[in-house]
This record gives sequence, structure tokens and C-alpha cells, in this order.
Amino acid sequence: MGRHTRARMLKIIVALFFVSSFLLADTSAFCDEAASILDNQTWDYLHDLGDVSDATDGSLQRTFLSVASRLAMNKVEMWMRRGGMDTWVDEVGNVHGRLEGAIPNQKVVLVGSHIDTVKDAGKFDGTLGVLVGVSSVKAAILETVSLGQKITSPVQVVAFSDEEGIRFSSTFLGSRAVVGLLPESAYQAADENGISLLQALRQGGFKGSRPSVRTANLSDTISSYVEVHMEQGPVIEARGESVAPVTAISGQTRLSISVHGTQGHAGTVPMTARKDAVAAAAEIIHLIESLCKTRAQNSNEDTMLVCTVGEIRVWPGASNVISSNTNFTVDIRSRSDREREGVVKSISGVAKRACFKRDMVCRVDLKHEAPAANCDAQLIIALNEAIVRARGDDKTGFDSGQVRGDSRNSALVSGAGHDALALHSTCPVGMLFVRCKNGISHSPEEHVAAKDIAFAGRVLFEFIRAQNKPGNPAHNPTIHL
Repeated sequence: MGRHTRARMLKIIVALFFVSSFLLADTSAFCDEAASILDNQTWDYLHDLGDVSDATDGSLQRTFLSVASRLAMNKVEMWMRRGGMDTWVDEVGNVHGRLEGAIPNQKVVLVGSHIDTVKDAGKFDGTLGVLVGVSSVKAAILETVSLGQKITSPVQVVAFSDEEGIRFSSTFLGSRAVVGLLPESAYQAADENGISLLQALRQGGFKGSRPSVRTANLSDTISSYVEVHMEQGPVIEARGESVAPVTAISGQTRLSISVHGTQGHAGTVPMTARKDAVAAAAEIIHLIESLCKTRAQNSNEDTMLVCTVGEIRVWPGASNVISSNTNFTVDIRSRSDREREGVVKSISGVAKRACFKRDMVCRVDLKHEAPAANCDAQLIIALNEAIVRARGDDKTGFDSGQVRGDSRNSALVSGAGHDALALHSTCPVGMLFVRCKNGISHSPEEHVAAKDIAFAGRVLFEFIRAQNKPGNPAHNPTIHL
């Protein structure tokens, strides 16, 4: 029996099981079964997936096409099928679940996020958006059963295989492949074992060729992309809100800086004769911090400029050896592309001057670059309207004073990069941030409350419902939201 046949049979079973209770349901509000899915299922799935890890020390880590990543992909696809969606995995490992619309040849509303993680990760980053999407579409399917009709336009949940870029130091592999924008550098990159992207795909059971990777491109079929994501910052919590639409995403650049010196004995080479790669790298890192602090403080506008050195590698890395080679990464982000590009140029100059002064060699390589992106104005309005409707539909006893979102003061800018950044040049994008505890992320301490996850699910459900009302502009394949 084929995968699509099984999915159709599951839809029939769902219909037979729920139709009797839905026929009498008030379709202006969440039915009990849909509410249960949004309240409980997402939370349960998050903790289930949070136990799927490659790490042996109890921490959470899933990198592109690792053993744990493949297990997570299988789980997510299974949950999509159980929800009544048609499912498949594309040639870069993205997992898709689709609910077809009644009107043929309509462009699809894409919702989702990523299921890979950083090292020593938390359970909510990325995965939250995927599983809220799965639950919201499942709830939408249940509503179509109660109404006896399909949604008008297709909706598709996607779990991107790689957003963090841990394995190949190239972010947004999954989402850039979906819009046909995977750069040449992604093909040339290798992991710490010397394995390339195409080799990793072949080892993972995929075709692993450039033509096969290009089959993941859906850019001509997407009407819009909406991503639910934990905020990864403290703003929403400080406002006392539960969710907030995002107005823009900061652009980002990732550099790799290599400092080359002369290896020597720690006890015999005089200090004045040394070409110490670690000392030179330390000087450059301090200069980068000073440069970015000064630029951020003197800026005439809040550009949210930040610079981070996140990884340092020392060769040979012995306590009694002067290093001959030290590599480190620099992450530069800003709402202003002009400022970010200026800082990148300045950092390159600072590094080369510091090395020249020490009679050493520096190399600065660009590993990733993405321009800042404004979220679509109509999608921001639609998400705000969905927040209002979700509050009205809420019958679970939530404190309406704690679960809030308001178009007048809730919108905010994302300093973190997201898959929406990769899709921005192809289609309108929207994002919904969800409150997280103390703004902590990329840490096992990150946490999103169950009530906020449930409310975010209601908002996305209401958004999907609104996009499929007769006469909505989203139904016309030539008009974006």
C-alpha cells in the first residue's frame, strides 16, 4: 500500500470517528477535539521529540541527517500522517505534510520551522513551530469534516532539516533548498569528518546529486510562509503578553577568521620572537568587540547591531606548544544591511592590520550572508486579527490578562535569523513569536509555557481558517497575502 493511499485511508477513519460529534458543533469556536489537540498534543509531541538526541550525556543535539535527526524526521512524518495529511520527505531531508484545497491549481500557504538543534539545546527552538503547525492543520482537518467540505486553498507544514548550520557551518540548508537558493558554498562545505553535503545525502539514503537537490524547490507554488517560533528574547514576557507578530528580521553575516603564526616550544621561544596565533586572535576578538560596541552606541537609530565570537579552535591545542593556527567565527547581525556590511568590512580590516603588525597572516572567509527582511504587512494584520479571534474562541479557562496580543503594541523585530529569512525573497513571510521564560534560548534551560503553546496553536488555526474563507485574496493564485 502506497504512502498517499495510507494517508487517504487515515483521513476516512478520522472522518468516520469525528463526524457525529462535529455535525452539531458550533463552528465559530474550537470544538472539544480540536481544542484538545491544540492544548495537549503539541506539548506531548514537543517532549517526545525532546528525548531524540545524538548526545550520550543526556543533552539534546540533532544535526543534519544524524541518527537522531532521522528518527525525528520519521516521528514528525508519522504525526503528520496521523493528522490526515499527505506526507513526503524531499531530497534534502525536509519533511512535508499537506492538506489539499478544494480549488485546483492554488498556491500553497506554507507553515513550519526546523527540527535540527544546536549543541546542548532546548526542546522548543524550531520544533515548536513545526509541531504547532502539525496540530493546527490537524484541527483544520477536523473542522472540514464537521462542515463536510474542504478548505479552498492548500496548506502545507514543513519541518526543515537544517537551519542552525551546525554540521556544515551553512545555515538555512533546508529552507534555501525549498526556494531554490542553495548557494555554491553549501555544496563545497564539508563537516568535521570531511564529508560534503551531497555525500551526506547519499549516506542518508537520498540521491545526493545537484539535480535531485533542485527537486526540493517549491518556489513557484508558494503563496506565503508563516512561522511560529519562540521569541528567544525577553520582550514579550516583559510586556506580559503571550504572543506577538514580528515586523522584521535582522540581516546576518557569518565570518570565519584564520590566524596563521609559527608553532614553537612554550618554554624556549622568547616572548619578543613569537608569532603566537592565539595571542593575535585574542587581540582581534577584543578589537571586534570594541568596534561593534562603539558602532552600536553611536548609531542614530536602533539598528540592533550585535557581533559575537562563538567558536574558537586552536592548533595544535597543547598546553606547552605555541599555536601556529587559530580559527574563530564571527556572527554579525543588524536591522540595517548598510550598517552590517560596513561592520563586516571594518572587521576584515581590523583583523588584517593586527596580523600585519605581528608579521603574521590572516584570512577572512564569508560563510553565510542574509539580508534583513521585512515581514509582509498583510500577514502582520492577519496574524493580529487571528490573535483577537483566538482570544474570543478561548474556552479553556486561560487568564485573558496573561494570554494577550495586541496590534497596537505587540509587533517586534527579530534579532535571530529564521527560515523565514531564507523564504523572504520568494514569497511574503510572516512570523508569530511566543513568549519564553527569561528570554533564554539555545540552552537546555529554554522553556515555553503550555498555555502559551496552546494559544499560539489557536492563533495559527484561526489564521489558516481565515485564509480559506470564500473571497479571501489568498484564494487567487496571482495575489499574495
